[in-house]
Amino acid sequence: IPQVVFAGVEIPLKDYFLQVAAMIFPTRWAMAALGTSIGLHSDKLGGDKLFGDNYTFQGQLFSIYSQTDSMHRILLSWGALGVLIVVLAIVICIGLKRKDIRT
Repeated sequence: IPQVVFAGVEIPLKDYFLQVAAMIFPTRWAMAALGTSIGLHSDKLGGDKLFGDNYTFQGQLFSIYSQTDSMHRILLSWGALGVLIVVLAIVICIGLKRKDIRT
């Protein structure tokens, strides 16, 4: 359930605390990348924000955003997903190593 809430799809995350808490969930970054790639607009969909007053989706379809803005948002989302994959894999490896009784 937290993944759905913090993805920002059902409930727009406008509060700064919720935006920071949502940063650790991969679904948040996946939704930002998918929404931007298909041309969604956050101001038309409830005003979901990624950082402070910066809208989550920056699609260029009938938009004020340029192709460069959209590309930066997609690359930021992919980069965040890559970092989360590496960090979570390391945490899992450390946890499994500590749980292993043969050292």
